[in-house]
Amino acid sequence: MMTLHHTGILVKDMDEAIESYRGIFSADSVSEKIFISSQQVNVCFINIQDEIYLELVQPTSAESPVNRMFGKGNTYYHIGYFTNHFDKEIKLLEEKNYKLLSTFNSEAFAGNRCAFLMSPVMHLVELIEK
Repeated sequence: MMTLHHTGILVKDMDEAIESYRGIFSADSVSEKIFISSQQVNVCFINIQDEIYLELVQPTSAESPVNRMFGKGNTYYHIGYFTNHFDKEIKLLEEKNYKLLSTFNSEAFAGNRCAFLMSPVMHLVELIEK
């Protein structure tokens, strides 16, 4: 079973984005910035409700895989789910025609495994091993 954890949103300026959300959510709802080396991004989580977050994602280099999304004018990035059954959930999604794009260990989740999959309707999903 998967549980909603976050919606990822691309930002060009992390500090500016954090300030805009601080006007809506309390200051203590904003995490520290975390560098994800395999994706070449900084991320920050904003707790919007009972363990549900917005994840702000800022590329840190021209090689970051998210850069091409800016060129298309897209700032919605993905929706992330925790799962206790990481490999099983990937297999189930693949059986439903999701395409596995990458797996990696994420500094944002204490080194736990994460996977990005593309849905049949072109929505990006992130699974996070709980």
